[in-house]
Amino acid sequence: MKPLSLRARVQLLLLVGAVLPLALVGLWLVGTTGRAGRTLLQRQLDSAVVTMSRQTDARWSTREGELALLAGNQVVAHALDNSAVAPPSRDDAAYLDALTDGLSVQIPDVSYTTSAGAVWWSKSRTADAAREGRTDGSAAAEPRLIHVDQPIKDSAGRVIGALHATVRMAGLMAGIQDVQVVPGGVLSVLTRGDAAQAPPAGWLAASEDVDGPGIRLALQAPAETYVTPFASAARRGLSVLAIVALLALIASGAIATRLTSSLDRLAAAADSVASGNLEREVRPAGPPEVVRVGEAFNAMTQSLRSTLVQLSRQQSLAAVGEFAASLSHEVRNSLTAIRVDLQHATRHLPEDNQGTALVARTLGTVRRLDSTVTGALRVARSGKAPQTRVALRDILARAMHAAEPAFVLAGGELLPLTGDGAAVELECDAGALEQLFLNLLLNAAQALAAGGTASVNAMAESDRVLVYISDTGPGIGELELAHVGTVLETSKPHGTGLGLPIARRIAEAHGGSVTLDSAPGRGTVVCVSLRRAGTGQATGPSTGPITGPITGSEHLITNI
Repeated sequence: MKPLSLRARVQLLLLVGAVLPLALVGLWLVGTTGRAGRTLLQRQLDSAVVTMSRQTDARWSTREGELALLAGNQVVAHALDNSAVAPPSRDDAAYLDALTDGLSVQIPDVSYTTSAGAVWWSKSRTADAAREGRTDGSAAAEPRLIHVDQPIKDSAGRVIGALHATVRMAGLMAGIQDVQVVPGGVLSVLTRGDAAQAPPAGWLAASEDVDGPGIRLALQAPAETYVTPFASAARRGLSVLAIVALLALIASGAIATRLTSSLDRLAAAADSVASGNLEREVRPAGPPEVVRVGEAFNAMTQSLRSTLVQLSRQQSLAAVGEFAASLSHEVRNSLTAIRVDLQHATRHLPEDNQGTALVARTLGTVRRLDSTVTGALRVARSGKAPQTRVALRDILARAMHAAEPAFVLAGGELLPLTGDGAAVELECDAGALEQLFLNLLLNAAQALAAGGTASVNAMAESDRVLVYISDTGPGIGELELAHVGTVLETSKPHGTGLGLPIARRIAEAHGGSVTLDSAPGRGTVVCVSLRRAGTGQATGPSTGPITGPITGSEHLITNI
């Protein structure tokens, strides 16, 4: 199975981490809005029916006061307390008529009965009953009346009769319509004994008992009317969530495309570098992390190019090392033959002959050259120098003597040696150090114009000696100075680029260093720092990162 691309993974991550939760939230929202609407409707119905019952109970309290006045009437109590109850007198009847007329019209029928159940006095407000829809004039025919029966007792608490009255339900329910109820709500008033009807499908109901009149208020309302606005809001919210999810997917696709395009460019550049095109670079773009990767890629290719250049130089230097090894062998063989011939010539020439001195001088030069080549190659090969105590003055004198023809050829002048450091003794390979100073003096001679001068100054310190070789040449610029001393790099038409690196390598083998100070217009000063005899291993830093001896398989590298 082919693995998913980074773009597909980013979109899948967004889908699982954001879009899917949003979809679940939307579905939950749609499901809960219906329940929330029904719950809110139920709470409103419960609150409304409680408010109605309290209002009804408050009106019933007024009716209860009037009924208590009728039941506690002393005229009725006195008449019903006699053992032989007589019909009410005219005055009693008039009084009772006036009493009932003064009561609320919400009590249309009043009657008193004796303890035996016989009606002693009664009155019915037929006109009011007609207004309530009665056709036969009887109180029992009125459909919305509450029948109240209260006992009448004497002072001893003995029941002597009863009060029978009816209370209009309409009076108790007056003002209930002002209670805020949802549209489409239906209020039902149930009396004692009435069975409550179940609400229709899709309706919600709430009920509350009113204990005083003994009725129950039942309020019903269709849930659909109340839930529909919530459901519509939920659907709108779900639509918004769907739009947001779609926009998120589009945005993630654009971001993933931008991210992967940057990575695709990096991959293409890496393939190009792998095929050998080290000049390929990328333009960092995209998120900061991708930009960092692009910058790191460019830095890597630049470092790789630099490494390959250095490797190429090392390979060239290895070839030079092999060539130098074979060349030194041939040169030494030739020098040996020349030395033997000169020795024979010396024996055959008379001592007072002018040519004898020239031959002796040439023989000394050959011996010095053989010693110099041998010592320099030994140090370059092994990185070590034999410890022989030699005066610095002798080494400098031989190097300066060997360099004089180069100054004469350049039309310049090499000034005499100065400084108190010339008397210092060194434990060194004299031939190798002579080669070191000769290379530096030859460089100074080649830098001089006609009439220019060069000087050698040796300064002694506690554990070291500093040799300054100065010239009045044109100097070296800052950019050129950064490349001076690089192996196989030279600005001279016939130079090899090995003089200064070899000088540094010899100085390092003696625990020293070589530094340059130059600027256009003020010449060049080369400082050679060497350890004095008997001071131990030097600890000063080397200014040129030359590592390993110069051989056919090892390399010589410098950055100066």
